[in-house]
Amino acid sequence: MSGWARLRWARPMSDESKHRPGRFTRPLSQLLKSTHLPRFASLFRSFPFPDSAPTPAPSAMAPPPELPDDAVAEILLRLPPDEPRCLFRASLVCKLWQRILTAAAFLRRYRRFHRTPPLLGYFFAGEVRGEIAPFFIPTTPASPFPKPMLDCRPWMPLDCRHGRVLLQKVQGGDFTIWDPITGGREEVPEPRTRSRSFSVAVLCATAGCDHRGCHGGPFLFVWVWTGAVKGFAYARVYSSQLGSWGMPVSVGVGADDFLNANRGALVGDHVYFMLQMGARILKYDLVKHHLSVIDPPESYECGIFIMPTEDGLLGVAGISGTTLHLWSRKANSKGVERWVPYRVIELRTLLPADDRFKTAIVVAFAESVRVIFVCTKIGHFIIDLRSEQARKVSKPGMQFPIVPFMSFYTPGGICNEVINHSGNCDRDPH
Repeated sequence: MSGWARLRWARPMSDESKHRPGRFTRPLSQLLKSTHLPRFASLFRSFPFPDSAPTPAPSAMAPPPELPDDAVAEILLRLPPDEPRCLFRASLVCKLWQRILTAAAFLRRYRRFHRTPPLLGYFFAGEVRGEIAPFFIPTTPASPFPKPMLDCRPWMPLDCRHGRVLLQKVQGGDFTIWDPITGGREEVPEPRTRSRSFSVAVLCATAGCDHRGCHGGPFLFVWVWTGAVKGFAYARVYSSQLGSWGMPVSVGVGADDFLNANRGALVGDHVYFMLQMGARILKYDLVKHHLSVIDPPESYECGIFIMPTEDGLLGVAGISGTTLHLWSRKANSKGVERWVPYRVIELRTLLPADDRFKTAIVVAFAESVRVIFVCTKIGHFIIDLRSEQARKVSKPGMQFPIVPFMSFYTPGGICNEVINHSGNCDRDPH
């Protein structure tokens, strides 16, 4: 049997050959357990094909047996989701691979296998020819979207969650819920309210959804605002299933009646928003339709950023000097919630040694991958809270608000409208 066939089927070897230096003895089943596909390729390249027997003429060589479809699928299943170009390149190898990679059953398996939608990049509002347009900065080797998008119309990205991006028309005030993967868009009329400041959140409304691949289903749009009456904050929710806005609820907030435009944080059945750079936190209960206010753990010079913690609690991040402080809100034995510090990260070991980064501020958080976005005078950085590694993702410049985009981007989910249409704007926003 040829070396290629022996590699594919991993037939048992004799005792003598098992101890022969340089022989490959790992069966295919062990290879498939590895999540490192490059390792498999490296083993293949280094496999010692037998050279003791004379090489037959090319016409006499039998073609190696094909891998079973199931084995191919197991290998493709391990392609990394945070490098979308690997999947697209693999789909161009042959019709079999394309059929596997675009099959709905395989895509469901792929999402279950990797569990967490990867961070593909982030949106922000840039300026092109004097108009506001949404731009996308990739954090992966290949960007899935052209920039800018939506025909360069004056849209501003405000929030992104569960595969949906919430944009507001700069002139006119109406909103669009946009799925960049499928290209689906749904217009939402602006609530007719008098607002001094506002913040928003969009989320999937499908019961029992795991949010790994929810596209085109029902959604909720939470709108909170201040300004109708001084010292009060309000909230109301738009349901795509009902096609209308619900009744508003309100709560007194005192002098801290200005909402920051940062993304809200979804924690369980509650959505949280920041008031006055984190001076207070607004809490909206999605089930009881109730609005309340809680105090932050402590104040920071550049404010705080609210986010969910890894164990599903409300968290807060703030920077003091060159130190990043993380807090979580936990209930004690009596059920009383309080703030507990749980982690401190020294930024001097992660960011460049430059005096200009002393004014660092947390501007965004990608909850599913535990990545914090930090803005400094030398550029924007992302910090992985799990590995405590940081890297620069953009040069200095106004990019606000930062809206991280997390989604599985697979060949079966391509939207030709997004891929083939790049508009007429190709200038960098800076």
